[in-house]
Amino acid sequence: MKTKYNIIEIFDSIEGEGKRAGAPATFIRLAGCNLRCAYCDTTYAMEGNYQTRDIDDILLQVKKGGFSRVTLTGGEPLTAPSVEVLIHQLLTCGNEVNIETNGSIDVKYVLEYLESKVHDPARKLFFTMDYKLPSSGVTGNMLLSNFSVLRPWDVLKFVVGSQSDIEHMVDFLHSLTSQPQIYIGAVYEKYDYKKLVSAILKTPELKDAKLQLQLHKIIWDPNERGV
Repeated sequence: MKTKYNIIEIFDSIEGEGKRAGAPATFIRLAGCNLRCAYCDTTYAMEGNYQTRDIDDILLQVKKGGFSRVTLTGGEPLTAPSVEVLIHQLLTCGNEVNIETNGSIDVKYVLEYLESKVHDPARKLFFTMDYKLPSSGVTGNMLLSNFSVLRPWDVLKFVVGSQSDIEHMVDFLHSLTSQPQIYIGAVYEKYDYKKLVSAILKTPELKDAKLQLQLHKIIWDPNERGV
């Protein structure tokens, strides 16, 4: 029996944020999420309006898109049963895979599965992992062991909604033992980018961080799907 997945949408667009911002990619949005962030902008991924599609069908649509970059997103893609199988197949097809994950789901099983397949993901697989700050309402759900396995080509993402979020972020960075790339964004229309830039410039712990804009919300209507 072929592995099947609950898919909200698959679409081609540009990456709106992170280290591939502006680059064409194919997005696979999987249904479901284990968190309920206060500022969530993809609640439709949790409403049950999905299609169940087998892995061959998904891989075929990705191939038709013609892009070598794939982003798995949600919701929370790592809650999908057998998602590691899909990731392996995407890599086997020659894609560079970005896994957008919320920081609460253990990522080690993905890496261990790939290693068991004698597949070295190297830089073809990277995580864009959130650390949810207090304004999200779900900071207590963060799995701290996740952040110790991030590699130099992975992304650690923060979304700031208040001054106390910035203070919490800096405190967390003091405890970080890994060296991922740091990207910092603002809760859309809730926190001023000028204030965020000012904090980045004057805070030594943020000297290597990058400001993150959500390009898809600038180019299209913020509520538009499939972009």
